[in-house]
Amino acid sequence: MRDQSVAGGIPSDLLRGKFRGISRARMIECLNRLGCDVDIVVKKDGRHALGQTQVVVA
Repeated sequence: MRDQSVAGGIPSDLLRGKFRGISRARMIECLNRLGCDVDIVVKKDGRHALGQTQVVVA
């Protein structure tokens, strides 16, 4: 059985900043449980030949 924190079933490792083994879906679910909205935006940017990845915390 995985170690679960008191905070609504969020893994205690995640609360300690240990993200290894946490899926993106699980990360999004945990952020939602903590009251955060998660937006995933995919857009075309003609300035770059390759796309870029950016994480913004507001």
